[in-house]
Amino acid sequence: MSSWLDRLDRRFGRYVPPNLTLALIGLQGLSWFLDQLRPGFLDYISLDAAKVAQGQVWRLLTFVALPPTSTPIFLALALWWTHMMGTFLEREWGGVRYLAYWFVGIVGTAALSLGLGVPATNEYLLLSLLLAVATLDPDRQVMLLVIPMRLKWLAYVEVALLAWRSATLPGASKVFPLVALSNYLLFFGPGLWQALRTRQRKATQVVEAHRAAQEPAVTRQRVCATCGVTDEDRAVEFRVCTCERCGKPTNFCLPHVREHLAAAAAPAEPT
Repeated sequence: MSSWLDRLDRRFGRYVPPNLTLALIGLQGLSWFLDQLRPGFLDYISLDAAKVAQGQVWRLLTFVALPPTSTPIFLALALWWTHMMGTFLEREWGGVRYLAYWFVGIVGTAALSLGLGVPATNEYLLLSLLLAVATLDPDRQVMLLVIPMRLKWLAYVEVALLAWRSATLPGASKVFPLVALSNYLLFFGPGLWQALRTRQRKATQVVEAHRAAQEPAVTRQRVCATCGVTDEDRAVEFRVCTCERCGKPTNFCLPHVREHLAAAAAPAEPT
């Protein structure tokens, strides 16, 4: 998939308008403003499966423009956050890949909403921006109010909350967060799986190496083929004979190897 997107970017990247994230947060801010002027406006652009079935198909796309919150100060912070995450991805990926990321997320969210017959927001789409940036630059530090925090830790917290929310959703709705993040899973899932397998393999190698270092070395005991004395008696010297008579390397204590060699060298008696 990566090579395919790279080819698309080389061919069509120059046609993608810049500052897509700025346009997105502009639409979200405008939606909030219009809802202040005309309460209920957001209901007209939200993703409602029942109303889509009645022919209001624009909802399949306009739900992306829903503001993250209705409180002005938190809205400003949320839009700033979206702008920071989105512009990082635009800069790292280019317009084509960034659009593809949003497209997959929108399609996954809309398909699941229609399939389950439940409303949906752009919450998981915005979360997928954080997860993407945290995967690409996990040690990037941001100020969470007045607390500095690395993105990877913030992503871990969000994933934990996501898992808890999924577990508490009723029935088939439990799969909603997973499918809504289909863009993140499609773009990063194979790489994360490979990294996990590599980490597990390295951990196994470390454990096996540590276990081998703790085990005493096993040495093979030498035994004289004539008298049966072993190398446990450190006063006994051993030799290995490889003559034709033995046929294979054979251990002898020093006195018996001499007898063995003398017998091997003696001329055969006539019959």
